[in-house]
Amino acid sequence: MKMLKATILCLLFNVFILFLPTSHVFAEQDIRSTLDSYVENFLEEHRIPGASIAIVHKNDIFYSKSWGVTGESEEKVTTETPFTIGSISKSLTGLAIMRLIEEGTVHLDDPVQKYIPWFSLKDKKAASKITIKHLLTQTSGISTYSGLSISDRESKDLDAIKKNVESLSNVKLTAAPGEKHQYSNANFLILGALIEEVTNQTYSEYMEKQVFSPLGMKYAAADHSTAYKKGYVAGYQSWLGIPRKSAVTYDNGGAPYGYITASATDMVQYIKLLSQHESNNFLSENTMNLYVSPYVQTGEHRYYGLGVRISNPNSKEEMIWHSGSTPDSHAEVFFIPETGWGGVILSNKNHILEEEALIYLKQGIINILNGEEPVDVPKYNPIIQLIMIGILCLFFVMFIYQLVKVKSGKVRNRSLWRISGIISFILSITIIPLLIYSVGSPWHAIKVFAADIALLTKIMFTFLALNGLLSIYISFKQSKEGY
Repeated sequence: MKMLKATILCLLFNVFILFLPTSHVFAEQDIRSTLDSYVENFLEEHRIPGASIAIVHKNDIFYSKSWGVTGESEEKVTTETPFTIGSISKSLTGLAIMRLIEEGTVHLDDPVQKYIPWFSLKDKKAASKITIKHLLTQTSGISTYSGLSISDRESKDLDAIKKNVESLSNVKLTAAPGEKHQYSNANFLILGALIEEVTNQTYSEYMEKQVFSPLGMKYAAADHSTAYKKGYVAGYQSWLGIPRKSAVTYDNGGAPYGYITASATDMVQYIKLLSQHESNNFLSENTMNLYVSPYVQTGEHRYYGLGVRISNPNSKEEMIWHSGSTPDSHAEVFFIPETGWGGVILSNKNHILEEEALIYLKQGIINILNGEEPVDVPKYNPIIQLIMIGILCLFFVMFIYQLVKVKSGKVRNRSLWRISGIISFILSITIIPLLIYSVGSPWHAIKVFAADIALLTKIMFTFLALNGLLSIYISFKQSKEGY
């Protein structure tokens, strides 16, 4: 009897062992299937022409898939297709600076002018106090607006980075160096110029030799010519949610803060570096710890490191991440040390009002990986644009009405026509400055990141000016005719 019991227990144990891996495989397949459905619904809902996603778990690729087509050539997107990664470029520029720090070429607390003595701002004394750490942590005192004013200029010049930094010489600081966090592309442009100065190489050459190649990022590039040789194609700008092939080209002067191109397979190598930062051949453990340390608090549970964002540091929910966008692309990269999950999302369509959706997608993916319910990604409706179109229709009706009045000559209330005309004309003059002030971005940035809103604003300006001038003309015509 004892022998029979022992035999049965042994058989049950063997059956359990036999089916354990199978159930694990089925669980992984279920996660992948859920990811497929979730991502595909998102891409369809938000009309994204092309995307590529890769997910890493404990240094192994768990999920890798691409959808749709590229921009101009409309070739099929693969996991090796390069996208512009936007401000994730800052993380890679930060990594390049850490490389220089490790070899002793530069030091974190050194003033920038020690390495680029020609660097200057409106306040010469304040400029001399800005350190490399201030730039990396976005605490130099240079505003977001100042950074945007020299961004996305579509330059193909190889010295565009230096020229952009030289153009900062008349910029006023909006805070003392180290006083507060102000996210600014200008900070990483200056770091790009510093890299060129101390290495006697272009930013692109240094990144290729010292970052991309050692990490195995075969399709990554940091200049116009190399990016296109490696397969990069411009994406799509969004017009009322509808993708339209981009009118904005690659900007050599923007590589350090936003125009590095990389594929999903390239970004996997970066995630792997974050996941094994205690034992890698790229940087020492101490330097990697410096890189991902939370230096400046930017929100309730959010911090900025040396080119990376950190949420919930020193907890089980800690996440190292960064978002990135250009006028025709949007990207997300993340790594969660506690679980070992990391991922990258690359997409080739963008609009400033649509960027939040990809953050929801990232969180939804993380929830699925953790066995939780994915978040509902908000649907995009171009409410602002539709309201503007409605107002334009009203202005058009008013314009036709005034033309009819001019032709008929039957007009009353001279002073009312004049006052309304003056108000309309003043509004036409102030509408663009008011938009710039309200969103805190220069007009050029609005034109490339919200092209439809910029066009509707210009049409609105035209109708307001025409209606105003026509109303004033009617009031004077009425006066002359004695009404």
